[in-house]
Amino acid sequence: MKNRMISSLFFIVLGALLILFPMYILPVCPLPEPSAMPVDAMSQVAGGEHMHSAPAKIMRCFWTLRAELGIGSLVIAVGVLMLFSRTIFVRMGLTMSLACISLLAAAIPTILIGVCPNEMMRCNMGAKPALVLLSGLIFVVSIINLVYLNKISKRYE
Repeated sequence: MKNRMISSLFFIVLGALLILFPMYILPVCPLPEPSAMPVDAMSQVAGGEHMHSAPAKIMRCFWTLRAELGIGSLVIAVGVLMLFSRTIFVRMGLTMSLACISLLAAAIPTILIGVCPNEMMRCNMGAKPALVLLSGLIFVVSIINLVYLNKISKRYE
């Protein structure tokens, strides 16, 4: 009971941190403001055609933020499932899934999507290392919890 409460609450907090770090604590680059075209410029277009300005470029760190929001939500959901599951083998499976999810969470800012190419940007200096460290922490805690649950499950066999 004690392990179930501590480990699940720990995973819920780490999932919340995965969401909060790139959004508020060490934020990534903001979404660019849409460029508005003046109304009188529309009347100057020949033939009444509709003309659009070039869309603003959305940085890769924005998409990393969106992906980490989903992964953080998934970590929270698995932590809640661990809180309500009474079977050790179900908790072992959920812990293994958290270990795999943490590897995905680390791969998003490094390999899969990435962050801004400029090394001096705040997403490269703050959010990326924080996300990798949080993912590593989730992985290490998952492995420790898995070893503990494996040792406990030997008593039931």
